[in-house]
Amino acid sequence: MRSMADIQTIVNQLGKLSVDLDNAVDLLCEIEEIAVDAEADYKKAFAEAFEGGIGPVESRKQQAVIKCDKLYRISGKAQAAVRKQVQHLRALHARIEVGRTIQSTARAEIALTNAGVR
Repeated sequence: MRSMADIQTIVNQLGKLSVDLDNAVDLLCEIEEIAVDAEADYKKAFAEAFEGGIGPVESRKQQAVIKCDKLYRISGKAQAAVRKQVQHLRALHARIEVGRTIQSTARAEIALTNAGVR
């Protein structure tokens, strides 16, 4: 059986998770901006390298790929960071839902106990 102290602990944990969720959303917004800028930097550099390349189209493409390798990797890593943060948000949402379920169950147990039901 749970006590009011258990309920308070659950409430405190839910409060912390709520703050964590807010912080995670803010971080996601920042990471998304970085990812957009990184992708734009890559695309612009690729276009410039392609246009400045010499030879047939396929040769210019490969020259641009080589010149823009670092920017391509930065863009890819930024996009991966966005995906990771989205997964973190989903995990926080799931933890909050579990906490709410536990809290609801604990309250019901206390109410039944107070009503004399065992």
